Amino acid sequence: MTRVTTVNDVLALPILSEAQLIAGASGLDRPVRVVHVVDIPDIAQWISPQMLLMTTGYSQFQWTTIIAELDAQQLSGVMVAFGPYIQKIPDEAVQEADRLGFPIIVLPWALPFVKISEAVHQLVIREQFAVMENIDRLQTRMVRAAVESRSLTQLCQSLASLVDRSVDIMDSEGNSLLHAAVPMEQFTEFAIQTFHAHTHFLRVALNAPLEDWETRLFEHMALVAGLWVLREQVAARTEARLQSSVLDLALHGDAIHDPGLVERAKLIGFNIHKRHHVLVTALSRTGPCAQRQAFEPVTHIEDMLRTLLRDGKVLTTISQEHVVAVLPEHPALSLDSLNRKMSPVFTKHPCLVAVFSDPIDTAQLAHTYRTVLRAMPSLPSREALRLNALLFPRLIAELPSDVMGTMVQLTWERVTDPVLRLTLQVLVEHHGSRSEAAEALNIHRNTLRYRLQQLEQALDHKLDSAYVWELGFMFRWIQSQGK
Repeated sequence: MTRVTTVNDVLALPILSEAQLIAGASGLDRPVRVVHVVDIPDIAQWISPQMLLMTTGYSQFQWTTIIAELDAQQLSGVMVAFGPYIQKIPDEAVQEADRLGFPIIVLPWALPFVKISEAVHQLVIREQFAVMENIDRLQTRMVRAAVESRSLTQLCQSLASLVDRSVDIMDSEGNSLLHAAVPMEQFTEFAIQTFHAHTHFLRVALNAPLEDWETRLFEHMALVAGLWVLREQVAARTEARLQSSVLDLALHGDAIHDPGLVERAKLIGFNIHKRHHVLVTALSRTGPCAQRQAFEPVTHIEDMLRTLLRDGKVLTTISQEHVVAVLPEHPALSLDSLNRKMSPVFTKHPCLVAVFSDPIDTAQLAHTYRTVLRAMPSLPSREALRLNALLFPRLIAELPSDVMGTMVQLTWERVTDPVLRLTLQVLVEHHGSRSEAAEALNIHRNTLRYRLQQLEQALDHKLDSAYVWELGFMFRWIQSQGK
């Protein structure tokens, strides 16, 4: 890192070849930004941190106490010209300066202060110019790192190597945006403005307190990181628009004939010649979710899905307040694996409804999408549901109520005894298996046989497999009506 002018650098100047350090040798690394002459008793308003004080002793300082005061004000040291006004520093002051590491330098009386001031200030200016050159060089390398980095982790690693401090990019909640968070015991943060309403932060490890020039450097680093994030956001939005264009065509049944569009679609992971799953998510506005915020942003859900499913080359779009995702068929992709990945989405959005299809050809996307919309449950399920499992109940629910109502009157409503009704329900749920029904009811097979005889009398029909299936069909309709 770039160094600043120190007391030791000042003592190395040729003009101070006859100067003598008489105390505070351990403080020779104190920084020096300015040198100033003060020869009045009350010096408090004339001094500032990192100042190298020069005096002729005319003001007759109380040397036994002033050393501690100057050190408390973070001065660099004091240079005293021995002559008519002072010939010796009290031993107590020398001992205090040694204890505090506060340099006391004795100057020859004949050495003009103006010459010393000129030489020191030239040295400080040269050092500051070197600092500015180094900042400019580091800023250029930061920009180059941003151009060459292919991930935020790679960018932070490159930036950290330039400044010899660990860096990380955090979101507004204090979570690292890198692949793995960078551990830091002490740190400071610089704001990064992005597209999002919330602000990201550049986190910098505090191995040592920051100099002013380092603060300016890290402010520029935050700007560079912000530009990198901005570039990635623009690229992501451009890709999202392309995804939407391709998916909108496919979901509305329009054939993709443009060769250029087909090629771009392949680049973003959508091969029209392969099979894909359709995932449709929406926020329920009924039941317990009716009181939630009326317009909970589905764009956040789309962002989360794109992040959580990025390994599967997911394509997403938003249509009619639904987030539609298309994922290529893969042996590792199943409803269970999908729900494991989507768990954070359901946790953050408890009113989410999601339906997942089996893999289909591109030509079937539009029909499958319309089918999913018709089969979407109205209440949240806390997990994605398989489309095929929803179709049969939905078809049953849409059967004419007058026809189904008559059939129910002739069957289920004839069974008024609650014990017999429960027995019939368990029988149809176990597809007519007597042994499974008896086990589920925890009764003896003879007891079940007696109840079934009573049921056959009430229904005026033998409980053979075909009739049990019909009863099961009607029972599902009863359930679909909320009865």
